[in-house]
Amino acid sequence: MSDHDHTHQPSARRSANPATDAGDPPAPRPEGSRKKRLRRPRTPEPPRRVEETVDTAQRLFIAVPLPAEVIALVDRTIATLMHEPWPVKWSDPQNAHITLHFLGDVDPAEAEVLRLALREPIAASDAFALRTADLGAFPTIRKPRVLWLGLWGPVHRLETLHGAIGATLERLGFALEDRTFSPHITLGRVRADPRDPKQRDLPQKIRARLDALARSGAVTHERPAALPVREVQLIRSHLNPRGARYEVLESYPLRTPDSGDA
Repeated sequence: MSDHDHTHQPSARRSANPATDAGDPPAPRPEGSRKKRLRRPRTPEPPRRVEETVDTAQRLFIAVPLPAEVIALVDRTIATLMHEPWPVKWSDPQNAHITLHFLGDVDPAEAEVLRLALREPIAASDAFALRTADLGAFPTIRKPRVLWLGLWGPVHRLETLHGAIGATLERLGFALEDRTFSPHITLGRVRADPRDPKQRDLPQKIRARLDALARSGAVTHERPAALPVREVQLIRSHLNPRGARYEVLESYPLRTPDSGDA
């Protein structure tokens, strides 16, 4: 789920004096003329929070929530890795989840239709249990863009749930993401600059650190944290300068033997 910002850098302005641009000394100022005071550029203000109304588009995604034990593992792992001098934007552990579908901005009326339509396909899926596994990176450890915590167990059942929800989304007219579903828990997004010579060995450093965590037993499939999949949530992301705030719009329980339908 997971959640994609862009930072705009102002382009440098060239001098209006071609002679100065070419490296020639500026022409002497006429005697008696007053030197103009240059205006100091203002510090750009941080982006302001957009006031939301009932008509504001809702930034939505569908995800599996994590139990406290897994959130604690994510918190410890990020707290360990964030001491490394890596260009990584780390996730907020309290916002950690398993993204099933990211929808982006959705009209409020369509969001309400979606909220009602999701219950049936999710309730038709049985609850199951996963567990945490090893650390890794997308698209590969040699070109890391996303650092993640992997999952073990009947992951195919998560894929089946993803497909059932996807079929409902398509029926409602939502466009699905054009990439293979790879369930994981996002830890951070790498913001490396390939032109920076200081970052050329970043993939090797990341791989070495992740391997060290596995060898220590801190984060490994050999010491997993239990991750029961019992419900799916429709979540709204409220963006602001301090980061995203998540609001659960609806929780949908999966079918269990006690529900009478198993």
